[in-house]
Amino acid sequence: MKKNLLILGAGGHGRAVAETARAMRDLEGNSVYEKIDFLDDLKPGAVGKLNDLPVFKKEYQDAFPAVGAYQKRMELYSRAKRFGFTVPVLVHPTAYVSPSAEIGEGTVILPKVVVHTGAVIGRGCILSIGSLVDHDCVLEDGVHLDCGAVMKGSRVTEGERVPCGMVIENQKRNEQ
Repeated sequence: MKKNLLILGAGGHGRAVAETARAMRDLEGNSVYEKIDFLDDLKPGAVGKLNDLPVFKKEYQDAFPAVGAYQKRMELYSRAKRFGFTVPVLVHPTAYVSPSAEIGEGTVILPKVVVHTGAVIGRGCILSIGSLVDHDCVLEDGVHLDCGAVMKGSRVTEGERVPCGMVIENQKRNEQ
């Protein structure tokens, strides 16, 4: 049975999340989601406001926090869990995720990302297009790797954002 997905936030990041969810396929090649809609307080076309989340529980099994701001993203993650939604991991089909990597719920892995052997990715993370997480790296909850960021032998602490194209090697992000 296909599921329905409610994306919390319809801005640029929310639209990127929706495209990733639409591209996902099950083992038979079918779309994972039958229906994908947005909740947003400002964007036209959303089916409701963010505070309407509990009203949609019967129609949508999954909810995904899709805002770039760390605090708001984690708050929406907690609200979705509190109201009984499943908060999935969304992985674009062009990404590579090692079978030995651990990915926390509410994380989105966008096109052309690589998550290598033994990497640990926390809850509510954003791995933007072309980012790379090498073997045994750790991204704590809420980390955002922007486009093309590269992690090698490193740990990034909770809520940190790594800018586009930055390479972090053999260090903790907050000790630079």
